[in-house]
Amino acid sequence: MTWVLNLANRRIPLIAFAVGMLAHAVTSEAHTFKVLHSFSAGLDGCYPAAGLIVDGSGNLYGTTAGGESCNCGTVFELPHGGAESPLYDFTCGDNGEEPIDTLLMDQSGNLYGSTIDGGSIGCGVVFEFKSTGHERTVHAFAGSPNDGCGAEGTLIADAKRNLYGTASGGGIYDEGAVIEIAPSGSVTLLHSFKLGRRGNSPLAGVIMDAARNLYGTNGFGGAHDSGNVFQLTPGGSAKVLYTFKGSPNDGREPRAGLIMDTSRNLFGVTYYGGDAGCAANLGCGVVFKLAPDGTETVLHFFSGKIGDGANPFGGLIADGAGNLYGTTEYGGGDNACNGTYGCGTVFEIARDGTESILHKFKESTDGANPAAGLVADSAGNLYGTAKFGGANGYGTVFEITP
Repeated sequence: MTWVLNLANRRIPLIAFAVGMLAHAVTSEAHTFKVLHSFSAGLDGCYPAAGLIVDGSGNLYGTTAGGESCNCGTVFELPHGGAESPLYDFTCGDNGEEPIDTLLMDQSGNLYGSTIDGGSIGCGVVFEFKSTGHERTVHAFAGSPNDGCGAEGTLIADAKRNLYGTASGGGIYDEGAVIEIAPSGSVTLLHSFKLGRRGNSPLAGVIMDAARNLYGTNGFGGAHDSGNVFQLTPGGSAKVLYTFKGSPNDGREPRAGLIMDTSRNLFGVTYYGGDAGCAANLGCGVVFKLAPDGTETVLHFFSGKIGDGANPFGGLIADGAGNLYGTTEYGGGDNACNGTYGCGTVFEIARDGTESILHKFKESTDGANPAAGLVADSAGNLYGTAKFGGANGYGTVFEITP
């Protein structure tokens, strides 16, 4: 096992590849886009903020975050070729509220996830939805000083079924934590973040390499207050691998997790940074590569202009040829959408340095503002969610075929 994401997440395999500095060229859409489901704020929920997972039969699973106009969040299934089916409704109580992260599926088909709110003290929960249709709370976060509060990242699992994740609050200093949850539900606080040069507030989950080192990002802090990339050893020693510098030549505020190739290069995105522009003139975000020696290369600067995306919130996936795929929450440039620079995009960055926009969202028909990454099936079809828009205005599930 080179790295751990989801036990049955069927992401496109990531293999070793090399890429140089990517050009800013953007090609036109050439793929087929299809809306598989438009949420209605009824039993199906509303506002999907998390990504999807796909099982071996092509069935999709995800969550909706809920909101004032619908409910406290749902877990849903979208069978291959079928209609969306709600599996579970959260009640805003002890069982949690507002699941905003991608699910984890084990080999038995049980689903695991977390909520950012709810639980015994309002810090969220880790839940399990069994393939038999029963839900249970695995752990209710207790907050500082011995637990996390507000889980915002996708969980991973090891071979012993221990779960690993992050919380943007909690820990000794109430600035975020990395935690381990045993199958029994007991929690080990692996690391507490502290406001300052070493970074704080992890907004995404972690990945694990074969030596059981964990890697993740902090959204804030660091020497330039722009966030960083960190490593946590099995012994609990934390190391800052890279500190972002912000505009104009680097990224700022990573909100997504990382992927790793077999040469141990890390790849990810930042929400802000790069050339001035976009929200509050903080920059439109970047795609970056971090080599094992700590050398960072910005692979692409998003511009939000000439059809390009802006502000990537979700993480990357990669195919066997080394092409990277992801989404941006804004950009696309054809029409205003919760701002002035578009409803978001799905993009590909090829090995030769070309960025292709696979789809530009248009809000009323196909959705708007994707806030999560993509998942792919064995045929190379891409699936994702748009948090808003669609036929009813409450978000969509979409498919992009080659």
